[in-house]
Amino acid sequence: MKRLWILPALFIAIMAGGVGIANATGVWVASGREVVVAGQALGVDDLKGWMTLQQAADGLGVPVADLAAIASPANPGLVSGATAFKDLEKLVPGFELSTFKEQVRAFLAARGTGPAASASPTAAPAQTAPAASETPKGTGTPTGSGTPAASDTQTIRGSTTLRQVAATYGLDVARLAQECGLPADVDPDTTLKDLTATVPGFEVGTVRDAVERLR
Repeated sequence: MKRLWILPALFIAIMAGGVGIANATGVWVASGREVVVAGQALGVDDLKGWMTLQQAADGLGVPVADLAAIASPANPGLVSGATAFKDLEKLVPGFELSTFKEQVRAFLAARGTGPAASASPTAAPAQTAPAASETPKGTGTPTGSGTPAASDTQTIRGSTTLRQVAATYGLDVARLAQECGLPADVDPDTTLKDLTATVPGFEVGTVRDAVERLR
Protein backbone atom coordinates (compact mmCIF):
# COMPACT_ATOMS: atom_id res chain seq x y z
CA MET A 1 0.00 0.00 0.00
CA LYS A 2 2.87 2.36 0.77
CA ARG A 3 4.02 2.16 -2.85
CA LEU A 4 0.72 3.68 -3.98
CA TRP A 5 1.61 7.11 -2.55
CA ILE A 6 5.40 6.97 -2.88
CA LEU A 7 5.39 7.47 -6.68
CA PRO A 8 3.04 10.54 -6.68
CA ALA A 9 5.05 12.10 -3.83
CA LEU A 10 8.30 11.50 -5.71
CA PHE A 11 6.86 13.04 -8.89
CA ILE A 12 5.75 16.19 -7.02
CA ALA A 13 9.19 16.55 -5.39
CA ILE A 14 10.94 16.26 -8.78
CA MET A 15 8.64 18.87 -10.38
CA ALA A 16 9.09 21.31 -7.48
CA GLY A 17 12.85 20.90 -7.64
CA GLY A 18 12.82 21.51 -11.39
CA VAL A 19 10.95 24.78 -10.99
CA GLY A 20 13.41 25.97 -8.34
CA ILE A 21 16.44 25.09 -10.45
CA ALA A 22 14.96 26.70 -13.57
CA ASN A 23 14.29 29.93 -11.74
CA ALA A 24 17.72 29.94 -10.09
CA THR A 25 19.58 29.34 -13.33
CA GLY A 26 17.52 31.79 -15.37
CA VAL A 27 16.38 29.16 -17.88
CA TRP A 28 12.91 30.55 -17.44
CA VAL A 29 11.12 32.73 -14.93
CA ALA A 30 7.54 32.03 -13.89
CA SER A 31 5.46 35.05 -12.96
CA GLY A 32 1.95 35.18 -11.65
CA ARG A 33 0.65 36.04 -15.11
CA GLU A 34 2.86 34.50 -17.77
CA VAL A 35 6.27 32.97 -18.43
CA VAL A 36 9.27 35.02 -19.55
CA VAL A 37 11.85 32.78 -21.20
CA ALA A 38 15.50 33.73 -20.73
CA GLY A 39 16.84 35.12 -24.01
CA GLN A 40 13.35 35.96 -25.28
CA ALA A 41 13.33 39.22 -27.26
CA LEU A 42 11.00 41.89 -25.92
CA GLY A 43 9.74 45.14 -27.41
CA VAL A 44 9.39 48.33 -25.39
CA ASP A 45 5.61 47.91 -25.32
CA ASP A 46 6.04 44.40 -23.85
CA LEU A 47 7.35 45.79 -20.55
CA LYS A 48 4.91 45.20 -17.71
CA GLY A 49 4.75 46.38 -14.12
CA TRP A 50 5.45 42.92 -12.67
CA MET A 51 8.69 42.52 -14.68
CA THR A 52 12.09 43.17 -13.10
CA LEU A 53 14.78 45.40 -14.58
CA GLN A 54 16.86 42.29 -15.26
CA GLN A 55 14.06 40.65 -17.25
CA ALA A 56 13.58 43.85 -19.25
CA ALA A 57 17.32 44.23 -19.83
CA ASP A 58 17.62 40.63 -21.04
CA GLY A 59 14.61 40.96 -23.33
CA LEU A 60 15.69 44.30 -24.79
CA GLY A 61 19.34 43.29 -25.10
CA VAL A 62 20.74 46.19 -23.05
CA PRO A 63 22.77 46.29 -19.81
CA VAL A 64 20.63 46.46 -16.69
CA ALA A 65 22.79 49.42 -15.55
CA ASP A 66 21.50 51.47 -18.50
CA LEU A 67 17.88 50.78 -17.56
CA ALA A 68 18.65 51.64 -13.92
CA ALA A 69 20.12 54.99 -15.05
CA ILE A 70 16.96 55.73 -17.04
CA ALA A 71 14.62 54.66 -14.24
CA SER A 72 16.51 56.53 -11.50
CA PRO A 73 18.84 59.10 -13.13
CA ALA A 74 19.53 60.88 -9.85
CA ASN A 75 20.59 57.68 -8.08
CA PRO A 76 20.93 54.59 -10.32
CA GLY A 77 22.30 52.58 -7.40
CA LEU A 78 18.91 52.87 -5.72
CA VAL A 79 17.55 50.05 -7.93
CA SER A 80 18.91 46.69 -9.04
CA GLY A 81 18.14 44.02 -11.59
CA ALA A 82 15.80 42.34 -9.09
CA THR A 83 13.68 45.49 -8.73
CA ALA A 84 10.22 45.19 -10.33
CA PHE A 85 8.79 48.17 -12.21
CA LYS A 86 5.75 48.23 -9.90
CA ASP A 87 8.11 48.75 -6.95
CA LEU A 88 9.97 51.61 -8.65
CA GLU A 89 7.02 53.94 -8.02
CA LYS A 90 7.75 53.60 -4.29
CA LEU A 91 11.52 53.93 -4.65
CA VAL A 92 11.81 56.67 -7.29
CA PRO A 93 9.61 59.78 -6.88
CA GLY A 94 7.59 60.52 -10.01
CA PHE A 95 8.43 57.22 -11.73
CA GLU A 96 5.82 56.03 -14.23
CA LEU A 97 6.16 52.97 -16.44
CA SER A 98 4.52 54.68 -19.44
CA THR A 99 7.08 57.52 -19.34
CA PHE A 100 9.91 55.03 -18.77
CA LYS A 101 8.88 53.14 -21.93
CA GLU A 102 9.18 56.29 -24.04
CA GLN A 103 12.57 57.07 -22.52
CA VAL A 104 13.80 53.54 -23.31
CA ARG A 105 12.40 53.82 -26.84
CA ALA A 106 14.42 57.00 -27.32
CA PHE A 107 17.50 55.37 -25.79
CA LEU A 108 17.28 52.42 -28.19
CA ALA A 109 16.79 54.77 -31.13
CA ALA A 110 19.92 56.70 -30.15
CA ARG A 111 21.82 53.40 -30.12
CA GLY A 112 20.43 52.49 -33.50
CA THR A 113 18.52 49.52 -32.12
CA GLY A 114 15.03 50.99 -32.09
CA PRO A 115 12.69 53.42 -33.90
CA ALA A 116 14.00 56.94 -34.41
CA ALA A 117 13.11 59.37 -31.65
CA SER A 118 14.37 62.76 -30.56
CA ALA A 119 13.84 62.44 -26.81
CA SER A 120 16.71 62.10 -24.34
CA PRO A 121 16.97 58.72 -22.55
CA THR A 122 16.95 60.41 -19.16
CA ALA A 123 14.25 62.97 -19.79
CA ALA A 124 10.58 62.79 -20.62
CA PRO A 125 9.79 62.90 -24.36
CA ALA A 126 9.52 66.39 -25.76
CA GLN A 127 5.96 67.53 -26.36
CA THR A 128 4.98 69.66 -29.29
CA ALA A 129 2.21 72.16 -28.72
CA PRO A 130 -0.07 73.11 -31.64
CA ALA A 131 0.68 76.39 -33.41
CA ALA A 132 -1.29 79.42 -32.25
CA SER A 133 -3.23 79.51 -35.52
CA GLU A 134 -4.28 75.86 -35.25
CA THR A 135 -7.42 74.68 -33.51
CA PRO A 136 -6.81 71.47 -31.54
CA LYS A 137 -8.83 68.50 -32.69
CA GLY A 138 -11.59 67.14 -30.48
CA THR A 139 -13.42 68.82 -27.65
CA GLY A 140 -10.51 69.41 -25.26
CA THR A 141 -9.75 72.73 -23.68
CA PRO A 142 -7.41 75.02 -25.70
CA THR A 143 -3.80 75.21 -24.55
CA GLY A 144 -4.12 78.88 -23.54
CA SER A 145 -6.46 77.99 -20.66
CA GLY A 146 -3.68 76.24 -18.75
CA THR A 147 -4.98 72.70 -19.41
CA PRO A 148 -3.52 70.23 -21.96
CA ALA A 149 -4.55 70.50 -25.59
CA ALA A 150 -6.74 67.64 -26.81
CA SER A 151 -3.98 66.38 -29.11
CA ASP A 152 -1.51 66.05 -26.22
CA THR A 153 -2.41 62.89 -24.33
CA GLN A 154 1.10 62.68 -22.84
CA THR A 155 -0.15 64.99 -20.09
CA ILE A 156 -2.21 62.08 -18.75
CA ARG A 157 -0.23 60.83 -15.75
CA GLY A 158 -0.61 58.20 -13.07
CA SER A 159 -1.61 60.87 -10.56
CA THR A 160 -4.60 61.86 -12.77
CA THR A 161 -8.08 60.48 -12.09
CA LEU A 162 -10.43 59.12 -14.74
CA ARG A 163 -12.86 61.98 -14.04
CA GLN A 164 -10.13 64.58 -14.56
CA VAL A 165 -9.15 63.01 -17.89
CA ALA A 166 -12.77 62.98 -19.07
CA ALA A 167 -13.26 66.62 -18.06
CA THR A 168 -10.02 67.72 -19.73
CA TYR A 169 -10.89 66.16 -23.08
CA GLY A 170 -14.64 66.77 -23.00
CA LEU A 171 -15.56 63.09 -22.74
CA ASP A 172 -18.26 61.22 -20.86
CA VAL A 173 -16.52 59.54 -17.92
CA ALA A 174 -18.66 56.38 -18.17
CA ARG A 175 -17.91 56.08 -21.89
CA LEU A 176 -14.20 56.61 -21.21
CA ALA A 177 -14.20 53.90 -18.54
CA GLN A 178 -15.91 51.49 -20.95
CA GLU A 179 -13.38 52.26 -23.70
CA CYS A 180 -10.56 51.55 -21.23
CA GLY A 181 -12.06 48.13 -20.48
CA LEU A 182 -12.81 49.08 -16.87
CA PRO A 183 -15.81 47.70 -14.95
CA ALA A 184 -18.97 49.83 -14.96
CA ASP A 185 -18.77 50.37 -11.18
CA VAL A 186 -15.19 51.71 -11.24
CA ASP A 187 -14.65 54.80 -9.06
CA PRO A 188 -13.86 57.64 -11.51
CA ASP A 189 -12.04 59.51 -8.74
CA THR A 190 -9.42 56.77 -8.35
CA THR A 191 -5.99 57.75 -9.69
CA LEU A 192 -4.77 55.90 -12.77
CA LYS A 193 -1.74 54.73 -10.78
CA ASP A 194 -4.02 53.00 -8.28
CA LEU A 195 -6.02 51.43 -11.10
CA THR A 196 -2.85 49.93 -12.60
CA ALA A 197 -2.23 48.22 -9.27
CA THR A 198 -5.74 46.75 -8.98
CA VAL A 199 -6.93 46.10 -12.56
CA PRO A 200 -4.94 43.40 -14.42
CA GLY A 201 -3.54 44.62 -17.74
CA PHE A 202 -4.55 48.25 -17.16
CA GLU A 203 -1.89 50.95 -17.71
CA VAL A 204 -1.82 54.72 -18.08
CA GLY A 205 -1.23 54.16 -21.79
CA THR A 206 -4.62 52.40 -21.92
CA VAL A 207 -6.32 55.70 -21.06
CA ARG A 208 -4.22 57.66 -23.56
CA ASP A 209 -5.17 55.24 -26.34
CA ALA A 210 -8.85 55.38 -25.33
CA VAL A 211 -8.84 59.19 -25.45
CA GLU A 212 -7.30 59.13 -28.92
CA ARG A 213 -10.01 56.74 -30.15
CA LEU A 214 -12.87 58.74 -28.63
CA ARG A 215 -11.74 62.16 -29.87
